Amino acid sequence: MAVVIVQSPSLSADQKRRVGERIITALQNEDIAPGSVVVLFRPERGDIYLDGLLVEAQARPQAALPPAPAPAPRPAAVEPQAEVPAFKSKARRNKGELEDLKQNLVLELQKAGSLSSFEAQEALGLKDCDWAPATLRRLFTELEEAKLIGKTGQKRGTRYQWKGIASTQAPAPAVKLVKADPEE
Repeated sequence: MAVVIVQSPSLSADQKRRVGERIITALQNEDIAPGSVVVLFRPERGDIYLDGLLVEAQARPQAALPPAPAPAPRPAAVEPQAEVPAFKSKARRNKGELEDLKQNLVLELQKAGSLSSFEAQEALGLKDCDWAPATLRRLFTELEEAKLIGKTGQKRGTRYQWKGIASTQAPAPAVKLVKADPEE
């Protein structure tokens, strides 16, 4: 496997995509399979000496995001909104976050009986998340393949009905096993 490390000042995702594509194409022209090439982008970390010129690296904080602006003071009559969970604003969610989202989706389906994708977005508080429709489609597909939900309709008219076991508030009583008396 070929690994190409690009250390540069911060690049946008689009710039990284273009540079990565050019590197992979150049290696492909040298008979290296594109599937065996990894392009790794790293920020500049050290000082560089180039032909009599010293370029000193700037001290960078660990977080790549700029500091958030201070929130504006709210009038006393306005109730503060709940803080937005971090996973809603991230570009990608991890497995744990997706599992939590899936569990919440199952609970909403059990509660409502059936939901459209739009209703699920509303119920889960994902109305403003660009990634929500595609993620919910994947989660609905997983639930459908597990035979927990049924799907009716097409496109915007698609509804998902809960078919699995409804959640119960109290756990089922424990089964008590009694050994039979051999003399009976």
